[in-house]
Amino acid sequence: MRNQRLDDIDPEEEKLRGVRSIEEDEKTVEEVLLAHLEPLIEDRLIAEVIRPIKSGKEAVVYCCRAHESLGGELIAAKIYRPVERRSFKNDAVYQQGRERGARPDARTLRALGKKTARGRVHKFSAWIAHEMRTMTLLYQAHADVPEPIERQGPVILMQYFGDERAPAPVLVNVTLDAGEVTTIYQQILRNVELFLAQHRVHADLSAYNMLYVDDHIVIIDFPQSVDPRYNDDAFDLLVRDVKNVNGFFRDYDLEVVDPFYYTLDLWRKHVDPMR
Repeated sequence: MRNQRLDDIDPEEEKLRGVRSIEEDEKTVEEVLLAHLEPLIEDRLIAEVIRPIKSGKEAVVYCCRAHESLGGELIAAKIYRPVERRSFKNDAVYQQGRERGARPDARTLRALGKKTARGRVHKFSAWIAHEMRTMTLLYQAHADVPEPIERQGPVILMQYFGDERAPAPVLVNVTLDAGEVTTIYQQILRNVELFLAQHRVHADLSAYNMLYVDDHIVIIDFPQSVDPRYNDDAFDLLVRDVKNVNGFFRDYDLEVVDPFYYTLDLWRKHVDPMR
């Protein structure tokens, strides 16, 4: 078969072929993701998968109905995308100190050092487990986070906010009433301090990962959270978190804290009194 000449190629057809390829690829990924929910259905944790409610580069979240043994209420299933699609090159700042207390076997340590497929799978699993542990820690400390329910493989089941039609809105899409601006801001800062008291810095906090639920906020997405005792960048990450929070409130008539000095006060109180 002769090679097709470049001037015989229809640019529009090539564009359509590329679109179809992307659509087929995404369909395959969705099938893979949904397959991870089957064991949860077999274990009578999920009765029904209703609809996807959030799709990001790292994970997809589905609204599901819990099995009647769990009350039959709506729950959220966060499914991490396949490890093959995950890049860890920008995660070093967040992973610093996470292996403290963990004891990977020699083979896994070699795989991590050589950045092999086994090493990538270990990092992927540890990333998900870290979010589950952090959510559990903060929920038990009465922080405003979803209640974690179960973790199986790349899936975390957690409390859902919203109804079958739509999830609760993220704060960035909400216009606050004048009377609730101060209350919401103070609630966020209370959580920031509570997190730090539990040895956690969110490290990606913004109005994009806070849900607005019945006049208060619920903070989500913790895989990148860090332990300030073992992470050299934790102070700067907390300053950035506070800056991001202040950024949402810049359009409101509200006096906000200074990110650096607020972080310094919290740090001296909960991490290092000598800083």
